[in-house]
Amino acid sequence: MQSVHKKSFKRQLLSLFIPLYRIYWVFKWKTYAKRNKKVNLIIGGRSTNYPGWFTTDYYTLDVTKHQHYTKYFSSRKIDKILAEHVLEHLTIDQIEAMLENVKQFASENINVRIAVPDGYHADQNYIEQVKPNGTGVGSEDHKNLFTYQSLSEVFEKSGFKTYLVEYWDEKGVFHQGYTNDDKGYVKRSLINDPRNNDKKPHYTSLIIDFSLA
Repeated sequence: MQSVHKKSFKRQLLSLFIPLYRIYWVFKWKTYAKRNKKVNLIIGGRSTNYPGWFTTDYYTLDVTKHQHYTKYFSSRKIDKILAEHVLEHLTIDQIEAMLENVKQFASENINVRIAVPDGYHADQNYIEQVKPNGTGVGSEDHKNLFTYQSLSEVFEKSGFKTYLVEYWDEKGVFHQGYTNDDKGYVKRSLINDPRNNDKKPHYTSLIIDFSLA
């Protein structure tokens, strides 16, 4: 009974906090927009803070809802998007809805950098951790385990072009093309994840850049 009351209290707090949180984030956006000529957007970043990037989370930007985009981008176009280990938490329908919204608010030369767990990773322990309902933290909410083919297919269906950056292929071969962070810093990558300090791909991501041009 006590746990029920605690959950009810938490819901009440959230119902009060979230509207204020969203107002504050719109204010942060206005400050960001004044200071930056380019709009670099982080999706699902929570506390992530990279210089020159505007961070959002589910409460401040539900990527499936058109009206959430209009709060920020009615007069500015998005130049870059970064989503690191976010899309695996969405259904295919939700990703497709996101892409339709992105296209409406994208600049001509937009780059969308996506990093997700790699379904072709050669280490079976890695696969067990990241697969839907796997053993890793957060995997109980994973909806998909993408490969470079399946993720590319979703984006290309919505009119995007694919540029493979870092990935494992179906033959168990690792391809590493991520050499700089200009299009978005991905922590869970060969060059940035400390688990790979020996230069071997112990923990990597499927990283793909997508564009409309």
